Formats: sequence, C-alpha cells, structure tokens
Amino acid sequence: ILIIAIGMFGYLSYTTERDRALPTAEAIAALASDSAVEVTLDDWLVMTPTKKSTGIGIVFYAGAHCDVRGYAPVFKELAAAGYLVVAPTLPFDFSIFAPDIADEVRAAYPEIKHWVIAGHSLGGSMAARYASIHEDDLAGLLVFDSYPPSSNSLADSELPMLLFERARADGSRAQKFIDNDSVYPPDVPRVLIPGAQHMYYGSFGD
Repeated sequence: ILIIAIGMFGYLSYTTERDRALPTAEAIAALASDSAVEVTLDDWLVMTPTKKSTGIGIVFYAGAHCDVRGYAPVFKELAAAGYLVVAPTLPFDFSIFAPDIADEVRAAYPEIKHWVIAGHSLGGSMAARYASIHEDDLAGLLVFDSYPPSSNSLADSELPMLLFERARADGSRAQKFIDNDSVYPPDVPRVLIPGAQHMYYGSFGD
C-alpha cells in the first residue's frame, strides 16, 4: 500500500508540473500590490481591497492543471471594485482533492459575512457542488464553462448565480452545455462569449 501511495504521489506530482497552464507576463504583473489592492501569495492567492470594501468575499476554485496566478488580472479588477478575493492553491492543481477548502477560507476571514463561490472548469464543478451543499452559507455562485455533478444538481436552488459559457462563433450555445441545462434552474442567467476558448477566463501561456 505504501509503495502504491508513493507511486501515485510521484505520478501526480510529475503530471502536475508537466501539464500545468502557466501564467502569462500580464498575469505575473497583476500580482504586484498597488494603492487599491494588497496582494499576498502563500498557500492562497489573496487580493484585499484597500480603498473600498463591499464586505463580500469571493473564493475561487481554479481549473484543473491551472496555476492559480493565471487568473490574477481578473482577481485584481474584482478586488479593486471592493471584493476580497481568495484563491486557494489546490493539491496537484485539482479541486477534487480539496472540494471543501472553501470552509477553511470562510473560517479564516470571520469578518466577511457574505461569500460568493466561483470556479472555472473542474473548479467550477466543485464550486457548484459546494454551493449545492452549503447554499445557506453563501451569497452567490459564479461558474465559468462548467456545471455541477448530476448528484449535486442546483435545479431547485434559489441561490443567486451567474454562468459564463464559451459559445460558437455565431453565438449559439455549445451542445455540452445544453445537455447539462437540467442541473441549473431553468431561468439561470448566462453570459455567452462567442468564439471564446476554454482557457480564456484566465491569462495563460503555452
């Protein structure tokens, strides 16, 4: 068992480094603190507004194999608008290995009374899953190119949510999202992005 565990750890460590989507120079530049946003990066990437605060926190689950720093330009704009943004670094860059890490984030900032959970790709699936279990603890859900597991359907949820989807060049919805409409409320608002690619939600290089 120990040998298998060591082997699995080694394999996951190797594939994490091999397949990781790395941040662009633009994303790295966004990691610098400025007069409106304080940036810290330890186990978590945290962007704290310094000039104004909405009193709302956003916890973000990155996509699989995505270096969390790649989302920094988006986080910086949100923080400048007054939102605390916390993006945990996930084990092996997979949110499935820490699906409830939002509990730790919320506990670390007891002064924040209202939390929105957000995520991209696999991170979006796990964020939606978390929302299905903790609806009463959240103020909203943002999902980028994703949907929850069928066992965690949000079809009957009253939680405010907003979905972002890449669409075909003509603006029509991709079939994979249409096929999973049933896991969301029928009137859920969607932002369709014609011609977008799956990685467009961050700033990633090759």
